[in-house]
Amino acid sequence: MAITYSDEKKAEWERFKKEGGSISFEIDGTDISTTRDFEKFPSIQPYLNTGFELPPTKLIESPELQALIQVHGSDWDYILCRIYLAGGKVVYLQKDNGKYEAACTVALARP
Repeated sequence: MAITYSDEKKAEWERFKKEGGSISFEIDGTDISTTRDFEKFPSIQPYLNTGFELPPTKLIESPELQALIQVHGSDWDYILCRIYLAGGKVVYLQKDNGKYEAACTVALARP
């Protein structure tokens, strides 16, 4: 697990959780899949450098899975769960350094 974090990013995350909008993280390919097999999928390979989404299954909506993610999941699992449960999405883009930019968006909160 290798999310690039800073105090500024933590503050940005807290704002994002309250207000929605967009936020980006730099993550390792193993945060997307421990084996990184997705990089070889014919349906994804052409989009590694232009952006692709791998939405979770509907199981993420189950309270039991949410509890497991809270207790046993990684930081990225928790972030991913929060974003998709809020109706958002994550688009991954492979960077030159081999890591991924994870561009996360959630509708803006209404005042």
